[in-house]
Amino acid sequence: MFRNHFFSKQSYHIWKEIIKGKLENKRLDAGKLFKKGAAMVTAAALLTTGAFFGSVIPTYGDSESVSKTFERFAGGNRYETAVDISSKNWIEAYNVVLARGDSFPDALAGAVLANSAVVGGGPLLLTESKRLRPEVLEEMKRLRTNSVFILGGTGAISTEVEEELIDNDIQVYRIDGKNRYETAANISTTAVENSSQAFLVSGTAFADALSISSYAASNGIPLLLTDPKQLPAATLDALERMGVTEVTLIGGEGAVSAGVADELTKAGYSVDRLSGSNRFLTNIEIMNSLNFNMDKVVVATGMSFPDALAGSVLAARENNPIVLVPQDENAMLDSPTASYLNNNREEVNKFSILGGWGVINYKIENIVRTGKINPRISLQFWDGYANKTTYENQLNFVTGSLSDSIHILVPNLAGGLQNDGSFAYRFSSAETPRYLVDLGQSYGARVVPMVMGSGKIADSMLTDSGKRGNFVNSAVKLVQETNADGILVDMEALSDDSEEGLTSLMKELYEKLHPKGKLVMVSVMSKTSATAQPWYDEYNYRDLAKYTDYIQIMSYDKHYSTSAPGPIAPVEWVREVMAYAVTEIPSEQILMGVPYYGRTWRTEGNGWVSKTFGWAIATQTANQFGAVITRHTTPSDPVGVPTFKYVDEDGYQRTAFFDDRESWGAKLDLLDEFALGGIGGWSMGWINEVSAPELYPLLKERMN
Repeated sequence: MFRNHFFSKQSYHIWKEIIKGKLENKRLDAGKLFKKGAAMVTAAALLTTGAFFGSVIPTYGDSESVSKTFERFAGGNRYETAVDISSKNWIEAYNVVLARGDSFPDALAGAVLANSAVVGGGPLLLTESKRLRPEVLEEMKRLRTNSVFILGGTGAISTEVEEELIDNDIQVYRIDGKNRYETAANISTTAVENSSQAFLVSGTAFADALSISSYAASNGIPLLLTDPKQLPAATLDALERMGVTEVTLIGGEGAVSAGVADELTKAGYSVDRLSGSNRFLTNIEIMNSLNFNMDKVVVATGMSFPDALAGSVLAARENNPIVLVPQDENAMLDSPTASYLNNNREEVNKFSILGGWGVINYKIENIVRTGKINPRISLQFWDGYANKTTYENQLNFVTGSLSDSIHILVPNLAGGLQNDGSFAYRFSSAETPRYLVDLGQSYGARVVPMVMGSGKIADSMLTDSGKRGNFVNSAVKLVQETNADGILVDMEALSDDSEEGLTSLMKELYEKLHPKGKLVMVSVMSKTSATAQPWYDEYNYRDLAKYTDYIQIMSYDKHYSTSAPGPIAPVEWVREVMAYAVTEIPSEQILMGVPYYGRTWRTEGNGWVSKTFGWAIATQTANQFGAVITRHTTPSDPVGVPTFKYVDEDGYQRTAFFDDRESWGAKLDLLDEFALGGIGGWSMGWINEVSAPELYPLLKERMN
């Protein structure tokens, strides 16, 4: 399925010494063109200076539980996104390519260079023209970079950037030319000494180059630029120097004219063309015409160049295609791009999405994932307070492929709120949280830890801007340290004074995490109207919806621990909650809470007390005490909820209500009735090997 690309530590050091020796023997003054790169191709070049994390999904338990995975590389801007791509895919890279982040021409051929033996498969990073961005320098230090190949002249990347690199003991090689065409020619001839084939793209637009860049880089085929109407002399000279005989034009005649094709033909080249009527159709034509490894697909916006440019090196490592998508989901939905994804989705095991949600929004991501703008989401609370082993066991109970029935896993990794609003891990260190996030993701789910708080300490945090800031910082740290896919906030037993604070908290979290491609979610108590539950006024559904991706509504506890006995979440109650919710929240953002627990009540004094159990324990209890399970039905709920009465071992008369496959199914019918975004099931801790075959196939049926 996925191949492991981890080389031995000894291999890295052997190649490092070889590459260092070659560079020292051919060291040029900074700013001069680095030539004769092909001389470095020796037997040792089969190793790479760009040691990277392989596309390997760790397997836990039954290997058939492993399914498709989706990853997003994103930062607050294009520079951070390129760093994110690098940091999550390269362990070390002794050589790195550096390009200007706000202009594309000099960088379009950069992927071919980065993936060549000259650079050895290092990443392509971006920086500002006048300064080296600090996060880029830090990434180079992490990679233990020795040499940087700068693309373009000092007008593209200044001497100040070059000098800062040198000051940090990094050797600099600049590849430039008199113009963009000569620069691309010099990049290509540095990366590729001889080639019978070349790709030719417009030097005045970026989209067509991005479509072909990963294939060119993976196959060592030079990528050259041309003026749309006239073939530059530098380009023709490069073709001659590399011994090219076949030229493939990328894009229609508006990008590379028939006149350019005629010039090439007259010069003795065999010419063909890959094109469509626009950038997206050209992208599809390229993917349909060339042989790509469909194990992984890289997805980037077709409206700007930086993310796809950095991502093309990632795609080149295993000859994966780059799919360009529009920004508007309606333009995407019925497009040839969507059709291409639909036709190939079964073959793909991993989708890598480049850029934050401001670049590729969650609706576009949904189309990539499922072919639908608003697919149903099955969010499952992994467990409330489980340990590592229990979390592992809960996944083992899931029948079939986990990602068929669960899309988002929500573990509780955070400790209690502190007086200053901050929180730490519920475990002794970040090690177990990181492991659990990786474990859930390895099964194809996104993992979004929850942070819980209640009462006075939560009120104090929500009503104090400084404490809210501490909470946000703790949440961002948790997400970053564990590589989680977002955060879910669950604040309960709040005062009315907390309404504005809860909305402000979600806004602050959204502004921090959403640009990084992270999900921001909140759980709220259930309301049936604006006035029916005044004790829940702190949950302003409409305002919270502005700063969250999904709102999970806890539409359970109609009957609760100290109430009189009754169904936990009867259909008529859940329907009433959802009917109000869709007037305040876009329906596709609503996750309907579904309980997996039941209760058994007895009287105590003048009131009631109860204890909880899951479906399996409920049926076992009924059998143990010889109780007959009946169904509590109403005119609006003909399916009903299982219930029974019994006398327990201590002589107490008890009444039990719980859910089973039929009553869960009746609630899931509401997904269609209200066009909801999905469910939020509380919690997997109540599901075991007996009840799992009842629940998870039902979720698979209703979520797809």
